[in-house]
Amino acid sequence: MILTTDAAIKDLPPGVTLAFVPYDNDVQHWVGEARARGHEVLLEVPMEPYDFPDSDPGPHTLRSGVAEDANTERLVWALTRFAGYAGVTNLQGGRFLSDASSLAPMMTYLARRGLLFYDNGQATHSAAPDVAVQVGAAFAQADSIVDKIQTTMEIDRRLSSLESVARSRGTASGSAFLYPVTIERVKSWASGLQGRGFVLVPASAIVSAPK
Repeated sequence: MILTTDAAIKDLPPGVTLAFVPYDNDVQHWVGEARARGHEVLLEVPMEPYDFPDSDPGPHTLRSGVAEDANTERLVWALTRFAGYAGVTNLQGGRFLSDASSLAPMMTYLARRGLLFYDNGQATHSAAPDVAVQVGAAFAQADSIVDKIQTTMEIDRRLSSLESVARSRGTASGSAFLYPVTIERVKSWASGLQGRGFVLVPASAIVSAPK
C-alpha cells in the first residue's frame, strides 16, 4: 500500500483528489506529501455497509439507527486524525448512506464547518443528494466507479464515459481505488484531456454550492 500511495501522489496530476483513511499512523505524512504535490485531500470516514459486521470499515464506524451523539463522537474522532482535508468522503457506507435520518446530522455537522461531502458512488441507494439539499451542504457524487472491474479496457471505457457525461452536463466525476492499473490508466488518460477540451479539477471545484 505504501508503494501505491507514493505512486498515486507522484504520478497522478494535481487535479486528482486523493482520499485517506484515518487509521494509519503515518497518514499525516502522506497527506502532507499529497498537498505538496498539489493534490486536494479528502478524509475517508468509515460508514456502515449493508453486510456489517461481515464487512467492517473498522472502529469508529458511523452506524444507522444509533444515537446522534454516538455518531457525532465517531465522526469527530475521524476528523481529528489528521489536518489538511477539504472535506469528507465515505469508506464503504451502503447502509448508512441510505438512512437519511442518520445521515442528516453528519452532513449538517460538516456543513457548519465548511467541509464538503463527496459520495464516492459505492452506495446504490444513497440519500446523500437529497440530504445535502435539505441541510445546505456542499456536495458532489461520483458518476462512476472507474475501476469496479480492474482491467485496462474497462477502466478506459469508464473514463471515456465520464467525458461524455461532462460534455452533456458540464462536469463529471469518477472515483477509484489505488490499484496499479488504475493509477497507470488515469495518468495516461489525464495527459490527453486538455487536447480533448477538458480540464481536470479537484472535487471542491464541482460541488453544489451550499444553500
